[in-house]
Amino acid sequence: MDHRIIKVLDVVALLMLPISTLESQTVLQPLLRDPSRADWSSLSRFSGTLTRAEFEQRLMEVFDPFHALGPFLQITDCSVRVFAAPGRDQLVEVRFASSPQQVKRPPVTFRTVSEIPRRSAFKPLAGLRLVIEPADIGGKWGGWDDRSTFYRGYGRIQEGDLNLTVAKLLEQNLRQLGAKVFLTRRSAEPVATYDPQKLDEETREILARQSYTLPPAFYQRAGNLPRNSARRFQIAKEVLFTKVIEQRTRAAEARDHFKPDLTIVLQHDASPGSARGKLVGANRNIFFVSGAYQAKELRSDPHQRLRLLTKLFENVTPTETTVAVRIAARFQAVTGDSPVRYGNSANTRTISGGNAFVVARNLAFNREHDGPIVVTEPYFMNEPVTLQRLLAGDYEGTRLVAGSPRGSIFREYANTVAAGLADAYSRFRTD
Repeated sequence: MDHRIIKVLDVVALLMLPISTLESQTVLQPLLRDPSRADWSSLSRFSGTLTRAEFEQRLMEVFDPFHALGPFLQITDCSVRVFAAPGRDQLVEVRFASSPQQVKRPPVTFRTVSEIPRRSAFKPLAGLRLVIEPADIGGKWGGWDDRSTFYRGYGRIQEGDLNLTVAKLLEQNLRQLGAKVFLTRRSAEPVATYDPQKLDEETREILARQSYTLPPAFYQRAGNLPRNSARRFQIAKEVLFTKVIEQRTRAAEARDHFKPDLTIVLQHDASPGSARGKLVGANRNIFFVSGAYQAKELRSDPHQRLRLLTKLFENVTPTETTVAVRIAARFQAVTGDSPVRYGNSANTRTISGGNAFVVARNLAFNREHDGPIVVTEPYFMNEPVTLQRLLAGDYEGTRLVAGSPRGSIFREYANTVAAGLADAYSRFRTD
């Protein structure tokens, strides 16, 4: 689309906002603004792609199990209407298919697991378009993204750096298996081009009028700091840049330039005590799919309401679940580790089939990226053997680590994800 047309549409969308909202958003970067009416109207493209029964099932079982979105919706046999506030200011109407036989394919760019043709038994991922998202940033930004921990007697771990090491190895593996791969970052530097030192005005605006944009990481770090303290303001700026602007920038890059069939978000897990440098006695694995938006998030944040409905209409759950279950099975076979016991908790929901290794959870990266997303979080970084393997870095073959010959944990991670992906995309394909 012509950039001049886009600018005109943006202006029209802004003029349609209430005056108070318009005034409060003039200083905000585009990635921080609440959704425009044009953004909401785009959901109408999903008309006819599911029945009322399918919509309500996806909503209640996966995306809104805590029943917070209901006041913003009006559901009839014909359609769902979405409102800006409970019961008023309609934003969009999405029509339902009258019967399962009338359902149309959603207008999405990704293909489901069964829609990708098999090209070669030696290239099981041929034709697959994959985004690899190494979460966090690392490097000198480790403190800003709150993923830098020193363990006494061992050393410092920065999760962003670990994720990037795995990502580069996984990229090689997936290309060898035939996939086309887009890596969202290749260094320990932000992808976002905004100057984080010049976000003071935006940070003040977010704190004053749009505090719901700040993720839980802000409130965890700020704790009981006085509302007007310089330290609290600095934490808000750091979180705003690394957890919101950076993540949304990467998602936009993938959306605009690659359009994947699947995105894999690479992370490393840790027990709650890790933030204080505490060690844990056993390793566990967990894998996340999209869903389980919390009530507080939905009541306050229109961006999250829009992302929930987009994911629901895209019907990402079948692909995410298939892939996550296969990756989880490979990790279980390789590591022998048990799952993190989330189950149906305050912020997660079990998936169909009750696989304890895979749960739905509303995480920033699986919310911001379009299409199916699987978040992998194997290993506890603060388990002593794992910690030593991580600090040993990547290497070929085996080395004596933690008293035994061991291969690189980074290669183990990358190889296991690749094997799980090959399993998932081979199950439904025939020569």
